[in-house]
Parts: sequence; structure tokens; C-alpha cells
Amino acid sequence: MPTLLQIAYHGAMVLLMRLLIGLERQHSQKTDEPLFAGFRTFPVIALTGFLSGLLARAGYPWVLPVALAGVSAIAVAAYIVTAQGRHKGSTTELVAILTFIFGALAAFDYLIPAAIFAVVTTLLLSMKAPLHELAEKIQEGEIYAILKFGIVTVIVLPLLPDRAYGPFEVLNPRLVWWMVVLISAVSMLGYVLMRFLGARQGIAVTGLLGGLASSTATAFGLSQKAREASSAAARYFALGILIASTIMFIRVLVLTVVIDPSLARRLLLPIALPTLLGVGLAILLWRKKGDEAEARLEVKNPMELSRALQFAALFAVVLFVATAAHYYFGSAGAYAASAIAGLTDVDAVTVSMARLAHESVLSPTTANASILLACSMNTLVKGGIAMVIGGQSLRKVILPVFSALFVASLAACLVVAYR
Repeated sequence: MPTLLQIAYHGAMVLLMRLLIGLERQHSQKTDEPLFAGFRTFPVIALTGFLSGLLARAGYPWVLPVALAGVSAIAVAAYIVTAQGRHKGSTTELVAILTFIFGALAAFDYLIPAAIFAVVTTLLLSMKAPLHELAEKIQEGEIYAILKFGIVTVIVLPLLPDRAYGPFEVLNPRLVWWMVVLISAVSMLGYVLMRFLGARQGIAVTGLLGGLASSTATAFGLSQKAREASSAAARYFALGILIASTIMFIRVLVLTVVIDPSLARRLLLPIALPTLLGVGLAILLWRKKGDEAEARLEVKNPMELSRALQFAALFAVVLFVATAAHYYFGSAGAYAASAIAGLTDVDAVTVSMARLAHESVLSPTTANASILLACSMNTLVKGGIAMVIGGQSLRKVILPVFSALFVASLAACLVVAYR
């Protein structure tokens, strides 16, 4: 049993967290709706759960389920009464039951999880309007794509064999799919942020959020818009493309940290050169005045199963080709594979090289140089897309900016390779 001091501390924390929930419910409740629980009731429910948990620990285990059943019955009765009017929601009643459970968790010394759950619950409750707006923006096809991907991940992933196959024994089906999940999660984050905040708010925001989903797609979309816009707005479109390309370097570093933290520590200083240069150039473009412009960017749903399968195939090919090239041609083979693959996708190269370094197939130097080479080649491709598609006005701004960014990333690659 906890001491009296621990009980007092846990009880005070329970009251504080549940006052937060109660305050949010009281504040969000409309004046014409019946109020089941608010600023006072939620702390009482939490204390009931906390005391029931203490009694259960003291040798009266039946108290906890009885108290939970009582709170649940009150919540159900309140919902039946309120549902007879215009108010049909059940959020407050469900949160009341959760509040009791949070209090019981604190009594069983799970104070930190209870506090985290309480804060997350309050955050979700306070974001009612933005979440409803986001839900309205999600299309039916996107819901089906997410569900299909979730089913394939949850059901198929545990069934995939966790062993290497093929020549050089580098193709692990479960590992390949785990990498698909990782990349899709990163892309989905950028996609949700774009839908949540709205890419139309500005080109800079489009570049920032689009870079999380796909910097190449962002460069392509903004270049098309730059051709349609006035010549004075070219600088803003160049800014969005530059921001997306700079975010790519940060995304590469994050992926490397997840797969091999020690490799990421070696990569930090070299990749900081093009990253800081990109940030500096973006600040210069931002401070120069020009016509305000807005951009629309249509980004494909990153959770589509076809995209996941394409990435899995590309990841497996890069993994195999890099291993074979390194086996037959040494470091030069890995560099060649990275340069070719980097023309289309940096994430697959990053994940492949980091994994090979983690398994000691490649040296950290070769892996990091290969990743930086892929970044430089992808930067070259995005600059080419902007200059070809964006028109003459965008070309004048993009050419010096992306030339400097390409030289910086290539220089970082050469420094790592010959260090």
C-alpha cells in the first residue's frame, strides 16, 4: 500500500487533471444543452475512481467494479435523458467513464499513464471543430485506402517470415514491410498536416508541409502554378520549392535516426551544410518583397496500397543492388546505385543504406556518403523540374539557388567519402 504522503500527492494530481477535463467540458457545453457533468462533477468522478482503486488494493476488490458499474449506469441514464431532446452526442458521458478509470489507474500507481491519457483526452475534446473540419475534408477513397493499408499491415506483417532470402541474403520480407510502414507514417503525417492546415494558406506553408509528404511532388506542383502566375510571384514559388527541398534533408536525418542512431550522429554535421544553406537562402527569399501568391497543391494519398507496394519493391531493389554492387565493385558500386535511385526517391536509398550499415554490410562512411549522394541527385532533379516546368521567371530564381544547394550537398558527400 502507498504511504499517506503518496496517496495525498496522487489524489491532488488526480483532482488537477480532472479539473482540466471538467473545465473543458463546461466551457464547450452550449447554453441550450443539458449539462451532465462539468467543472465540479468530473473531479468527483475521478476521486470516486481513485478511492475505489485504493479500497481494491486494501483488500476489497469488489468495490472497484461496483463503483465503475454505478458511474456507467449514471452516464447511461444521463444519455437517455439528453438524447430525448436535440442533443444526441455521448462524448461527455463516455469521458465521465474514462475519468473514473483514470482515477483508478492513479490509485494503482499508474499516475504518469493516467496523466498522459487525461491530457490527450482534453486535447482531443478541445479540438472538436478542427477535427470535424478535417473529417469533412477526407474523401471516401482515402478512408478505404487507409483501411486497406491498416488491414494489410496488422494482418500480413505478423505472418511475414522474419528471415533473409535470395542472393546475399539481404531480402527480409518483414523488414521490407516495416520500412514501408515507416515511410508511409512519415508521408501520412505530412499529408494530414496539409489537409488539416490547408496548403492554400500560402506557398511557404505548402513547401513546409509538402516537403514532409513529397518534396518532388511539391516541386512539380508549385512549378506548374508558377507558370500560371505573374512573373513577380516567381520568388515565392521558388521559396516554397526550396523549403520543401530543405525539409528533405531533415527527413533523411530523422529516418536515419530511427534505423541507426550511431550512423545518424555521423551524418549530422555533413547534412547540416546543405540544410543550413537551404534555410539561409529561404530567409533571403522570404525577406525580398514581391507579389503575394497563393498555391494549390494536390498531393496523392500516401497511404494508398499501390504506393506502399511500389515503395516496397523499390526498397528491395535498392537493397539488393547496393549489396551486389558493393560486393563486386566495393564502395563505388554503392555510390552508383545511390546516384541512380536518388533520381526518383531519396527515402528508399536512405532506409536501404542505413539498414546495410546497421547490419555491418556497408561501412558508416560509405552509407552516409551514399545517402548524401542520393540527396544531391534528387536536389538536381527538383531544380531541373522547376526550371523546365516553371517558366523563365522561376528559372531565373531557381538556377542560382538550386545550383548552390546541389554543390553544397555534393560537397558534403565528397567530404564524407574521402574523409
